Amino acid sequence: MDLPRRSGTLLHITSLPGGAYTGDLGPSAHAFADFLAEAGQGWWQTLPLNPIGDSESPYSSISAFACEPLMISPEALVEDGLLNERRLRGLPAASTTAKAEFIESKRVRSKLRMEAYRTFLERGSRDMRRSFREFRDREGDWLDDYCLFITLRSRYGTADWTTWPEDLARRQTSVLSAVREEFVDNIDYFAFEQFLFDKQWQALRRHCKDRRVGIFGDVPMFVSHQSADVWAHREAFLLDANGRPKFVAGAPPDAFAAEGQRWGNALYDWEHHERTGFAWWKSRLRRQLELFDLLRLDHFIGFARYWRIPRESDSAMDGQWVDAPGHAFFDELTTEHGELPFIAEDLGAVSQEVWDLRDQYGLPGMKVLQFAFGHDPGNRVHHPDEYPRKSVAFTGTHDSNTMLGWYRDLQRRAQSNDATAEEELQRVQSYFGASGDVDIVDAAIQALLASCADTVIFPLQDLLHLGERHRMNRPGTSNGNWTWRLEPGQLSHTLARRMRALAEATGRL
Repeated sequence: MDLPRRSGTLLHITSLPGGAYTGDLGPSAHAFADFLAEAGQGWWQTLPLNPIGDSESPYSSISAFACEPLMISPEALVEDGLLNERRLRGLPAASTTAKAEFIESKRVRSKLRMEAYRTFLERGSRDMRRSFREFRDREGDWLDDYCLFITLRSRYGTADWTTWPEDLARRQTSVLSAVREEFVDNIDYFAFEQFLFDKQWQALRRHCKDRRVGIFGDVPMFVSHQSADVWAHREAFLLDANGRPKFVAGAPPDAFAAEGQRWGNALYDWEHHERTGFAWWKSRLRRQLELFDLLRLDHFIGFARYWRIPRESDSAMDGQWVDAPGHAFFDELTTEHGELPFIAEDLGAVSQEVWDLRDQYGLPGMKVLQFAFGHDPGNRVHHPDEYPRKSVAFTGTHDSNTMLGWYRDLQRRAQSNDATAEEELQRVQSYFGASGDVDIVDAAIQALLASCADTVIFPLQDLLHLGERHRMNRPGTSNGNWTWRLEPGQLSHTLARRMRALAEATGRL
């Protein structure tokens, strides 16, 4: 896929400043799109929109199709006549701390959504009722299973469906029909939540499109075992007779984790997917393309080969590589979509077969500046002067330190007589012709914008010169991640003008 020469910003919805306790799809999201337009930026990249899972991670979800209800804007519910404006009094209208407060947000927002649903039942407009029916008809293939799954999760107090009564775990038809009838009100409510999200998201997409800002999404490679997807499609995953994973997903040692990573997700039964023409995957990607203009395929290596870890092993080091049918998969997608609107996250323990798969289907790969200065000669592919036109370049990702935090950490390690860090620091300073930390960040931004890469994305923290405590995620850790939040007033017209001037000077306006 050939992309126009543009630049953009990475900021997740929950990191927006407006909204009670966590960012949402309300006024601050629309204001951020306005900021991007003012700054001459063509892309807004988010993290996955799926319901957040353990430790608030958007990469561990109970559904690969549904979206996170926390992001529904109460202000938009007021505009739709579903909430009384008085209900928002006393709630923080913008972030009062630099962290998203998920527990409090869930407590407060769930009550507001339930009130909105009751109002809809009592006096919802004819147009909204029709739109709700149309949404349920259109999305029924995944929506029905999702709503039933979270209804049962609530009933049994766990998303681990293997602990539910066996007839439910095995989806006995007569039992599912009885549950649907018994819990019809719950199921309708959860469907209504997804309808509200879709309504508000599509309004935001139109707002972005009017400002020539595309939305760039992220598709996790794996799904959680404790999810509606695995429960509803057991045959599509490598499970034992009791429904538990035979193997789990992870990654071998790489730049992010010296001992590898054990994610614990169920692995796909690729033979089944190939026999069925990859129907589940095609449905999943069609859903994501209803939401986004461009998709990053996370852990792209998994389409060529995947790291298979025995379920009983606590260490990712015990895994092994197993081939996946990537060429057959992308042949099917090409037949359906023609030009593929995907970006390949081709980082980590990649090999020539991964690059060949990426290139055969014309997918841009990723370049990350922070990887450019290590001792491995292969790191040169991350130097801005080496970027091919068909690539997407980043200063860093949601998994890495901020650019300022990365450089200061490099300085600290060099000062503690770490010879490897000393050499890397010298390469960084020589490359950019600077040594001051803020100067390095600005030089990095300008180097990426001036590069040949068609697309350049900056985490917003880098544009704001924020340090390590503002990073989004630390791979291999389970606490304190995903909570960074933009504070009111941090975005300025001065920053917008500076970014617009740089975009214009480098042909990215």
